[in-house]
Amino acid sequence: MDRRTALLALGGVAAGVVAGCRRTPASTGSDSSTASTDAASPAAGSAVQAGGQSVVAVPANASFSFATGVDNRAGSVESSPIPADYWIGQYQVTNAQYKEFLSAVSGKSAPGYWSGASYPEGKADHPVLYVSAVDAQAFCDWLTSKARGWKFRLPTEAEWENAARGAKNHSYPWGNQAGSTYSGGTLTSKYNYNGVVSAHYLAHYGSAKATYTNKNSTRYAQSEAISSILSVGADGSVQGWIDHSTWTGFVYTDVFAELGKTGGYTNAVGAYRDGVSAYGCYDMAGNAFEWTSSLIIAKNGAEAGQQVNAVRGGSWYSTGRSCQTTYRGEGRSASGGYNTVGFRVAAVKA
Repeated sequence: MDRRTALLALGGVAAGVVAGCRRTPASTGSDSSTASTDAASPAAGSAVQAGGQSVVAVPANASFSFATGVDNRAGSVESSPIPADYWIGQYQVTNAQYKEFLSAVSGKSAPGYWSGASYPEGKADHPVLYVSAVDAQAFCDWLTSKARGWKFRLPTEAEWENAARGAKNHSYPWGNQAGSTYSGGTLTSKYNYNGVVSAHYLAHYGSAKATYTNKNSTRYAQSEAISSILSVGADGSVQGWIDHSTWTGFVYTDVFAELGKTGGYTNAVGAYRDGVSAYGCYDMAGNAFEWTSSLIIAKNGAEAGQQVNAVRGGSWYSTGRSCQTTYRGEGRSASGGYNTVGFRVAAVKA
């Protein structure tokens, strides 16, 4: 397959190279009816529909401490008590749900990868990206206005990690091992991360040429086969994704740039059924980073040294390490939109 064909074929996610990804997600619900519960302390993991969102109950955790510091060193013992029960979105907010919000409010712009007022074809149930924390909170305020008896907001960083780790403090939402394997060109994975992206391109476009487009690259304007750039190890780890020192790797190619125009290599929310958390949440590892309301000082990236909102969970772009429930240190400006960042809601009974 030639380079042009590869560039033109980027719109959808091919699940055939990933075992464990089921293409039909559980329903996320989109009507505005509200199901309620009279229990003062609902059973952990119980789910209800509220404002078109499926939310699950998470118990309070008065002794909660982050597993790592923002520098990702273990044993930080940074306490952040969670004094009350809360609810958190079972799924990341989707493109279709965000479109409903945009149709109902004024003064908000569609994400940059949408065409006009609509998301890319086939991505209705994928997580919405390029939404700022400010606009994500506006979405929550809109839900509050139409969901009787509920108040929606972004989760705090502590609430997010508490929900993702579960009562057994798992490193991944489902346990302490990623469990990814790569053999015979097939990646077996419980979540969507850069190994999934790499396996897809190697399986379908390995012989296609990719060209380095960044002028800082030591290989600027040079082309080579994708299979010469990327490789996936037996454990699902990726080589050739990005090299900041030489501005090389798959991320600095024209093929990757085209991928970004479609909103990235996301999957339908809930497609990785084996990646569910102890409380019944999907995609808390990978697919899209998620906004939190908590402010931190960024330790790396373009925002290093700045006060930003913490984002958690990793994304389709991330390494497996960044998708762990305990991984911190990532932050983004609340006013910015990013091709790896979406959000899920948190809620309390009003």
